[in-house]
Amino acid sequence: MKCVERYLAVYDDDGRKKLDRVPTHVQYIKEGFIEKYKNVILSNYNGALFKDLYFDIPRILGFDSIFAPFPLSFKFKSIKIVNEKGKSVRIREDGQAIKTKTTFYEGGYIKNLDILNEIKANVKIIDNNELINKTISRCEDLSSEIFPILTVDGIFDRVWKSMGMNDFSYHFRKNTNLYKELIEYFASLTKINIQGLIDTTGGRGKVVTLLDDVAYKGRLMISPERWEQDFMPYYKEINAILSDANIISQIHTDGDATELIPSLMKTGFQGLQGFEGGCNPSQINEKFPEFVVIGFGDVSYTLPYGTPDEIKSHVKTLLDILKDNRHFIIGPSTVVFKEIPLQNIIKFIEVVKQFGKYD
Repeated sequence: MKCVERYLAVYDDDGRKKLDRVPTHVQYIKEGFIEKYKNVILSNYNGALFKDLYFDIPRILGFDSIFAPFPLSFKFKSIKIVNEKGKSVRIREDGQAIKTKTTFYEGGYIKNLDILNEIKANVKIIDNNELINKTISRCEDLSSEIFPILTVDGIFDRVWKSMGMNDFSYHFRKNTNLYKELIEYFASLTKINIQGLIDTTGGRGKVVTLLDDVAYKGRLMISPERWEQDFMPYYKEINAILSDANIISQIHTDGDATELIPSLMKTGFQGLQGFEGGCNPSQINEKFPEFVVIGFGDVSYTLPYGTPDEIKSHVKTLLDILKDNRHFIIGPSTVVFKEIPLQNIIKFIEVVKQFGKYD
């Protein structure tokens, strides 16, 4: 099967019956891993290349799909604010500083409605049809050999990051106007981008993943009840837009979001990518057999540090539990980073292809 056919089959009653094996997926492969191993990977490969390492490396390694962003349908003119220490900071539409000294989250600066209103005034919807069409056409060209899964930023994690966790906790508990307006604001950005995609290409994207971390490794960051109250109405509207365009809607989150799955299903999400840190595959399979499960490969120990036998055992256990109902797409629960040895990724894919076959 072509990669795109294998992935989409998991979401189709008739397609699942024709699956040749469990599909494979990776969020993306970090630059550190690519830089460390690209020469070895490319020197052992004799086929044609896309000449784009973002896609070439995972494709050569054997992944069927990978996350891929698409062009935005808005632009933003940065604004300058004065932070709590009296220092001028220029911030983006997400409330975070333009220039950061590290790759880690450094805190958000939307501390009041005045700042949020100024940000809103600087968001302009644009016609980005040409670039969107070019991107989707490129994705279609790749999809037989590696299927790009379109991604767009979600709502919850952008809300708390826009103000910082301490301020978020206060506004969340008090259910303040700032908290509620931030939810509405970030939902509007998501809708703008999705509508821009659909207006330009119709349903050609096929699958869209909403990126929205809502869980730690051991528990949710927000209760299902509060998520349904605060975020479900917006996600229902977003998923209705996708459904009307015949686009499959997935959500991504780090951590263990098991308790939230019933809410996600009610909202219209058809699958979840992640399943990290304590998620029980047997419980997922038993309670949510119709929900598509993407990921589950352990990146905390097995992939970075496991022996070949441990990797084989881990993959076989996941396949034994999740393979038969044909709602499973296997892959690392998060990204592939440079501390994961190349041979461990090769072994992971090798075992999937050996034991993930369907009759």
